[in-house]
Amino acid sequence: MKIAFHNFLTTLRRYKVSSLLNVIGLTLAFTAFYVILVQVRWEMTFNRAIPDAGQICLVAPRSPFDETGYSICSTRPDGEQLIARSPEIEAGGCIRPWRHDQPVWVKRQGEFRRFRMSVNSVSTGFPATVGMRVVEGDLQALTQPHGVALARSQAERLGLHAGDLLWFGDREGKRTDDPHEVVVLYEDFPANSSFAHIVAVTDVGDRDMDSGYWNDCYFVRLRAGADPDAVARRWEEIHTENNRAYMERMAPIWGEEISEEERNDRRDCLLVPLDRLYFDRRVFDGMGTFPSGSSTLTCSLLSVAVLVILIALINFVNFFFALVPVRLRSVNILKVFGAPTRSLRFSFLFEALGFMLLAQFCAWYVAIALKGTEFASYVSSSLALGDNLPVLAISLGVSFAAAFVAGSLPAWYITSFNPAMAAKGSFVGSTAGRRFRTALLGVQFFIAIGLIVFSLCTLLQQRYVRRFELGFEHGRVLTFETNSQRLSRADRFGEFASALKQDPRIVGVTAGQGPFVVGNYSLWGREVAGEEVMIHVRPVRSNFLEVLGIPVLAGEGFKPEYDRDTTWHYIVNDLLARKGAGLGFRLDDGVVVGICPDIHFRPLQYPVVPFAFVTVSGDMGTFYVRLTAGADPDAACDHIRQTARRFDPDCEAPDIRFMDEDIEMQYARERRITTIVGLFTVLAVVIALMGVFGIVLFETQHRRREVAIRKVMGATTGEVLRLFNRRYVTLVTVCFLLAAPAGYWAVDRWLGTFAYRMPIRWWVFAAAFVAVLLVTAATVTFCSWRTANENPADSVKSE
Repeated sequence: MKIAFHNFLTTLRRYKVSSLLNVIGLTLAFTAFYVILVQVRWEMTFNRAIPDAGQICLVAPRSPFDETGYSICSTRPDGEQLIARSPEIEAGGCIRPWRHDQPVWVKRQGEFRRFRMSVNSVSTGFPATVGMRVVEGDLQALTQPHGVALARSQAERLGLHAGDLLWFGDREGKRTDDPHEVVVLYEDFPANSSFAHIVAVTDVGDRDMDSGYWNDCYFVRLRAGADPDAVARRWEEIHTENNRAYMERMAPIWGEEISEEERNDRRDCLLVPLDRLYFDRRVFDGMGTFPSGSSTLTCSLLSVAVLVILIALINFVNFFFALVPVRLRSVNILKVFGAPTRSLRFSFLFEALGFMLLAQFCAWYVAIALKGTEFASYVSSSLALGDNLPVLAISLGVSFAAAFVAGSLPAWYITSFNPAMAAKGSFVGSTAGRRFRTALLGVQFFIAIGLIVFSLCTLLQQRYVRRFELGFEHGRVLTFETNSQRLSRADRFGEFASALKQDPRIVGVTAGQGPFVVGNYSLWGREVAGEEVMIHVRPVRSNFLEVLGIPVLAGEGFKPEYDRDTTWHYIVNDLLARKGAGLGFRLDDGVVVGICPDIHFRPLQYPVVPFAFVTVSGDMGTFYVRLTAGADPDAACDHIRQTARRFDPDCEAPDIRFMDEDIEMQYARERRITTIVGLFTVLAVVIALMGVFGIVLFETQHRRREVAIRKVMGATTGEVLRLFNRRYVTLVTVCFLLAAPAGYWAVDRWLGTFAYRMPIRWWVFAAAFVAVLLVTAATVTFCSWRTANENPADSVKSE
């Protein structure tokens, strides 16, 4: 061991350049591997930190609004009866998918302080089902009137404990007279879980126990060994019974004849385990209640990590072989003096392990340095080493395995030859050795070209998404939300909008209920021309289309008096009109008065679907402010805040942002992953070029005699350089022909997740080929320039 350690230190001192390049390449590779694995672990372990996540299941029946998918929601009668009639269920309960972000008031030192907090409604069985851990208080008290449970983080933010009081805001933005008591404090759910957003809950009580509304997400905890399919089939039976009874009860009220098909409403159901919910694409989350991931993107990230490590390991082998000519003599001398082959091979393996561990420690240092940088924001989880011990263990395991794989083959190779043969140069110039090195380099070129193609296409898709024409003007539009009833009431909107437009920088002000561009917000299932149609609806003020520049193709636009009219008025998109809901169509208690183009109100992962604007007389707390060209947005934001404070002195200063920022947020996850892939693609190419350097170094060292003879025979420096480059140009071309189809397949599969995607351009493949070819040629020329210009007499003499 002592001799092996001494040899390792000698290698570091004697071959400084090659050792430094080796350590740098491995450090970059292990850093990339660690960072990517942190993100992959965050996604792959989603919900798994919740105890017994495999036994906690979401009840997901076939959606009544979209028969191609399954819904996160079901009716309360179906869910409650399923729990009561299923011995396989240990516990069960529901959560209402929407949460109310509202003002809350806390009394401190005799004065009331105002905060904002989101609140969910749950049934009594939900906390036990999902394993809510109590810190203070008693969960049974949650059923008492005005009881509320807070997550530990929220309780600390508000300075509350079990038994303390808080007040919710009323319709005028003031605190209510009836206080709520904090009856329970519970431990926060893990950040990478479906319940991370639940920070405060109240009891839903008996609401909708006899209704047919699909308003509740039911979760059940199954007993060990229970069959989830049997429970799902029981839900189907219960739903059929309840739906028939509900239809018969409502038929006289509706005054309509109910068909036999509507009475039966047979639909299937899934029980989706919580530990699989994140990646399950069958479940349709219409309100974005639970985060969802893409297994394709996650696998792409993991593939990049493996490929970067593979390129670095090939580099290590290449560097090792590059040193063979200068190390072969010392190995042979040791063998002549009786050194056992096993000892020599162990020495080389120890050297490989030393390089790997040195690079691993350097990679951890880099990861620590990255923790506080902008780059860390692209990773969903913390990069701290203490928070990722399993990743560290995997990384160390990869280091040991890589040391054995990357070190054993060169160690065996360099010690397996007869000393006399090796001294004559038979090994360094053997056909088998040359083919082996070429194959390794070819793998690097293949990976590098494929990664460049994939990275370029992901970046181009992001640019395509940003530049895609959505059908409305959003470039100079500010948006903000408020819970102030004084600002959001219909009878105060005109006055508030007029005050804002006193600033010459502001040319238009409108409002709506909730964000305009979002995955799903308000979905109505309605019958149109005898077909059940899922309609996305946005309640807006009458001037919404005018401010956002949305034209009316047919009919008329909204009139100002519609804002206070109890009769609803709709402007539908062209797709919904073509389905039968055209001008004059009666939709609920309203009528269609206009038709607009098929605008894109959702991210481009989704296709165009039936959509409708509607004017209602209710509150609308999401405002949109259009600025003049060249206006100073900071000054406009100051004016908006001052005006809001003048109308409601108690309202919080609104968080104002550009509408473009909201749209960009819809692609935040894809943008983060695209950035990571792009950065590490560049890293992989750099590491691959370091491998080219090692191979060229090897070639120039053992072909010096050949070059000298060629120069004596009249070859020029340019001809010698072309001799070295010709082989690598051919290799890059062959690797490109193999990598292009693989890259096309990977890109096409990734783009398949978007409803609107860019075409795969031929020049992307050409750019990848030219980039790798030019950089390789430059590297080969740089490394072989000295040998090509060396005095032939010196080369022959040294040989």
